[in-house]
Amino acid sequence: MILDLLRSDLLKTKKIAWLLVLFGPIGVVGLQFINYSLRYDHLLSVHPDHGYFFLVNVHAFWPPALLLGITLIISLQASIEHQKNLWKQILILPVRREQVYLSKLFLIVTMLLLTSLFLVGWTYVTGIYFGFTNEFSLLQAFQMSFYTLFAAWPFVLLQFWLSMHFKNQGAALTVGIASAAFIMYAQGVPDWLPWKWPLLLDGFSESLSTSVLYGSILGIVFALLSMLVLTRKDVH
Repeated sequence: MILDLLRSDLLKTKKIAWLLVLFGPIGVVGLQFINYSLRYDHLLSVHPDHGYFFLVNVHAFWPPALLLGITLIISLQASIEHQKNLWKQILILPVRREQVYLSKLFLIVTMLLLTSLFLVGWTYVTGIYFGFTNEFSLLQAFQMSFYTLFAAWPFVLLQFWLSMHFKNQGAALTVGIASAAFIMYAQGVPDWLPWKWPLLLDGFSESLSTSVLYGSILGIVFALLSMLVLTRKDVH
């Protein structure tokens, strides 16, 4: 039954959600392509490790873009059932409520993993174009992209709960857009705030970043709480 739910959710996914998955990373890397095309010599003089500095510049736009992407993708997925009032029909099926929500969450997480993978690919291709790939490895590009996503798990689960719980997507969109805007100025906030974690102040290293650890732990807590609340909520 869970596979049937996954197939159903996949078929109902709006095309614009897949466009966000693909073109979000293109936009993030494209900004740096323009930046380096216009200021190449200056940027090379700023930092001696050109490859690492290129990754830092790409990553500067990745956390807010990711949080905005999380908000829009989850809201689009949730709005399908809300707009067509399908929740009653879905939840009377001979299947556990947890499976209904887990199917949707699994698809959302898969889309976010794909968009992070696309960022790695576009980053590496752009690095080849500018001749930086001898100065940073594909592993570092993976860490830059996926560490940010793992550190942002609490936001994934928060937006998931808000979008699935409330029919009106205004609250979920407001929280998500505000988080995406706030994270651009989160350098000075205390380290324990979740908005600080996707900034990866530990850098891109082979060791597990503390930001990833904190984000993963809080994400698991939020996942359990959201499932508890969603499976007990009344559907009208």
